[in-house]
Amino acid sequence: MMYSSIFPSRSLALFLCIIFPFYLALRGSGSLSDVAIFFSKLSLRAEALHVALNAPLDTPPPSISKAPVGTSTRPAKVVRATEGGKKLPEDLAHAINSFEQYASLAQGVLQRKYARYDRQTPAQKLMSDKLGYPEHFERATEGINVNARLSKQIAQISRKHYQTGPGALTDEDDAEFGLVDLTFGHLSRDWSTFGAKEREATFPPVIAGLEKHFGENGKGKKVLVPGCGMGRLASDIADLGYDVTANDLDFSSILAHHLLTNHTTSLHQHTIHPFVTKWTHQSNPSSRYTALTVPDHMPNKAVKFVEGDFLEMFPEDGQFDAVVSLFFIDIGSNIIDFLSNIHRLLKPGGTWVNLGPLKYGIHTALQLSAEEVLHLADLIGFDVDLSSRKNIDSLYAQQPESLLKFTYVTQYWTATKRV
Repeated sequence: MMYSSIFPSRSLALFLCIIFPFYLALRGSGSLSDVAIFFSKLSLRAEALHVALNAPLDTPPPSISKAPVGTSTRPAKVVRATEGGKKLPEDLAHAINSFEQYASLAQGVLQRKYARYDRQTPAQKLMSDKLGYPEHFERATEGINVNARLSKQIAQISRKHYQTGPGALTDEDDAEFGLVDLTFGHLSRDWSTFGAKEREATFPPVIAGLEKHFGENGKGKKVLVPGCGMGRLASDIADLGYDVTANDLDFSSILAHHLLTNHTTSLHQHTIHPFVTKWTHQSNPSSRYTALTVPDHMPNKAVKFVEGDFLEMFPEDGQFDAVVSLFFIDIGSNIIDFLSNIHRLLKPGGTWVNLGPLKYGIHTALQLSAEEVLHLADLIGFDVDLSSRKNIDSLYAQQPESLLKFTYVTQYWTATKRV
């Protein structure tokens, strides 16, 4: 009787939390890739729901007897207070809070993995133990602890930089594990030797586009890199003598970039384990515990970093000799705004170098093909060098010895602002 009375409530929870939102996402999306994005954001929630639905009805959800990180198993707590400091933008407060709470958030991910392991029958657990499976929780704990130290350092530096004061930061959203996890992935892509292979596919064509346009006269030319992320491309361009301005709106990238440029004094100073909670698609389990060090090249401190919206932060027309857009023009709400602003910011005869996959988001007004983007560029006032156009395969966010390789067929071209 007890099971029959509770089953409908569980079914309703399953419907409301997973099936119904999936229906809405599919109904409102332009493609199945949009639904994949939707599911990636719900992954932790769905994982927790799965644990709850399969736990015994008369006992609490299983947990790790010895907490892998710290001593508390409580979820991250966010309270609304900013005593003795400046009021922050919500996205910035959310980012700092996420870095501060990384240890407990990552612990929660590991506990859910342990809960699934612990639900096995005694015979299954015995077999798992013979495989050495419990060792994964110990090794993952070690990696999480390393990540937590760096995450805490980023948060402390950020609090001081933005003068937040010691109080808990105001933020309507909970701290977000995925934000910090993605930051570690971007750090490995931009600033580790492991990420060199991915950079080598995309950086040289961009730099070649600049060199072809300026020839031997590139030194001192003003180059803007909007959507610069962790700033490696901007730094590499500055190393060649260009006067580079980098811009980004994402505070998780901004905070990590601040650590690298202002609080890093030597190569390979910081250690991260970016794959420590990623246990699928692996031929060898040791790959998930790969430790990477950053930076593999010292950031160029001559780069001017502008925080904020690309469409709002540069009021002066015609101030740049070149604009480089790498994985950028498809991230805004309307690509017309981005291309128009690139055109406005360029000097007459200035060059625009683009490389990216035209991925778009589910809320963008237009999802144009490459042909349509080039037509749009012509309408706005660019002369596109059609001979420069090519496809470039780019691995993205790969993991060592992974059985899954994610490759973008990026679109590359150069164009000049019509005189």
